[in-house]
Amino acid sequence: KDGSREFAFADDERVVVSFRHTGDAPVLRQSKFKLPAKLRFHEVASLLRQHLQLQPTDSLFLFCNSSFAPQLDQLLGDVAACFHVDGGTLVLNYCTTPAWG
Repeated sequence: KDGSREFAFADDERVVVSFRHTGDAPVLRQSKFKLPAKLRFHEVASLLRQHLQLQPTDSLFLFCNSSFAPQLDQLLGDVAACFHVDGGTLVLNYCTTPAWG
């Protein structure tokens, strides 16, 4: 069985995302969210920015599995299908200064 197809997401499905703060970034009260797979990363960043109560001028960086920054036009479901951990959870680290990549 092809493992990448096992975690393919349809447009109406949701992805479990675990946000982990890095450095001096604010800590979320709730770190896990179920987000629509069809969201693009710029939309994920906007949602995270709202939850963190950051100003539009504040820096925010997102990294997948502490290693790379997904392109802002990539679909959340596509990244989750390739880089999920723990049974399908996508780990996204966030910080206010560049940390990896």
